[in-house]
Amino acid sequence: MITACDLMTPDATCGRSAESPVDAARETAALGVEAMPGHGPDEEPTGMPADRRVAVRTARAARAVAQGMPSP
Repeated sequence: MITACDLMTPDATCGRSAESPVDAARETAALGVEAMPGHGPDEEPTGMPADRRVAVRTARAARAVAQGMPSP
């Protein structure tokens, strides 16, 4: 039976929860992937940000700025 550890690379790159959506988009584009695991400040997994989620968060922030509201 194949486990997740069998499929993972030893040098896996993880995003940080404190990164902006733009930083996350740049990193996934540079790696040529559509998603990567995210870690919080305590190094615990926080989720799997995907390119769609990054695009939605960025669009919401841009819309808030355009309307003169603080970004989410």
